[in-house]
Amino acid sequence: MKKKTLLTLAVCVLTSLFLHFYNINEIPPCINADEAAFGYNAYSILKTGRDEYGAYMPLRFKSFEDYKLPLYTYFSVPIVAIFGLNDFSTRALNIFIGILFVPLIYLLAKEFFKNGVVALLSAFFTSLSPGIYLLSRHAHEGVIGTFFLLLSLLFLVKYLKSPQPKYFVLINLFLLLNAFSYQTGRIYLIFFFLLQLYLIFFLKKFRLVNRTSKILLLLLTVIFAIFFDFKYGLNRVNNLFFFKNSGFHLRTTEYLSEHPNRIIHNKLTEAVRDVSYRYLSQFSPEYLVINGDTNWRFGFPQLGLFTVIEYFLFFVGLYYLFKNKEQFRYLLIFLIFITPINNALTWQSPSLIRTYALLFPLILVIAYGIYYGYFRIPSGKLKLIFSICLFVGFAFFKVITWDLYFNHYPKRAMTVRAWQCGYKELVDYVRKNYDKYDKFYITDRHGQPYIYFLYYWPFDPATYQKQAKISSPDQYGFGQVGRFDKFEFTSKLDLSLKKTVFVGYPELFNHAKEDVLNKIKKIKVGTEEIFWIYESN
Repeated sequence: MKKKTLLTLAVCVLTSLFLHFYNINEIPPCINADEAAFGYNAYSILKTGRDEYGAYMPLRFKSFEDYKLPLYTYFSVPIVAIFGLNDFSTRALNIFIGILFVPLIYLLAKEFFKNGVVALLSAFFTSLSPGIYLLSRHAHEGVIGTFFLLLSLLFLVKYLKSPQPKYFVLINLFLLLNAFSYQTGRIYLIFFFLLQLYLIFFLKKFRLVNRTSKILLLLLTVIFAIFFDFKYGLNRVNNLFFFKNSGFHLRTTEYLSEHPNRIIHNKLTEAVRDVSYRYLSQFSPEYLVINGDTNWRFGFPQLGLFTVIEYFLFFVGLYYLFKNKEQFRYLLIFLIFITPINNALTWQSPSLIRTYALLFPLILVIAYGIYYGYFRIPSGKLKLIFSICLFVGFAFFKVITWDLYFNHYPKRAMTVRAWQCGYKELVDYVRKNYDKYDKFYITDRHGQPYIYFLYYWPFDPATYQKQAKISSPDQYGFGQVGRFDKFEFTSKLDLSLKKTVFVGYPELFNHAKEDVLNKIKKIKVGTEEIFWIYESN
């Protein structure tokens, strides 16, 4: 690698390093319940070799009855061992992977296009893409899943160039790791399985070498991944399918009441329309450029995943991919087209967590578009004008986007509530007053309050495992822990009880008398009053 190339790549990595660590203790503003579950279960594995329910080294973590895939937790264990259980150690794995995306996308672009400039441009755009950081700055398994997917893709391209057995093994190893990282991995597992079968059976270059062993490896990869789905179930995933949503059925019923024609208005036609619209919406400028994810945990109004400049350059890149007849253009388009299927099959609006892997092939095409768009300009004067306009436009939109993320997003009330802020302060209060009271009643209206007490205390895993008990899953696929130790998680307010603390949102005390309200203690985050606390002595 040339010194200039290495230096440029190093600058991109340092940019990513800075953007990952800048105000990392403040943005995102809090640890959410899923993050706390990852952190505490890593801590529990470290201390006992078992998850919070006492299951020994499980391949699914029961958690909130959503049976989380295991790799994020297991890979976090050594980090928790080094740094202790805290917000940084919980998020450190994704931060590290987020930084590694820069050199990885460089290598991937180099394999795809055999062009060092396009590879560096890809690394540059990766280092500045806000969509990548929205997930990689917190503990979400979609990041590690995407990392393994890109590694699998890298070795697939190498294999297509030179069908060596080691590449075939690595493709499927990383596919399997992807499948054990995040549920979206199932889509890639299926499609890559079919793609490799096609190569083995229909292309002579791949058909003649170790055919039987390759088929056996493919089957073992798929069976091993899917076996545990049947063993543990896919309760949470099943509840996300679009046909599980009451709105889907109500809409069909409403159409029939207005126009009783079952040929037009039936579940099949409504499903085709529903899935198609949701699929296409993930390529829309509304999602990719203007507002991104509408979930405040993963987005913010006008915090687009790409700038309008990049969106335009994607189509330029697409044009030149086919004009130049790039060798792996169909593979790249294949990845772009299959990724939105994950979210299209749910009832939710375009979601960053399920389309995270889409960002990277789009970046590759954008970088390709800049390179060939620039070099196809005939005159030097026009190239200069193009470069200046591109730089000014790109810089303007990137500065605006990062300003929104760093200076506005964490301060908004909706962000504070979406991230379930206030529990750290609440646990600090309870810990200080633990010996003064016999019982703590804590509202269960939002989220999973018990996990914050385990996480921030931190509660001894061996002790908790003996009393861990969770309810059956609700309509959304989540169970609830009702009580442990001195804590009961319910919106109960019985002021006749003595030596008891009641914790709730302000509305819990709507009908309380004035003498009670005068004794209320409040937990605030920013300008928001999150919890009200009443001590009954």
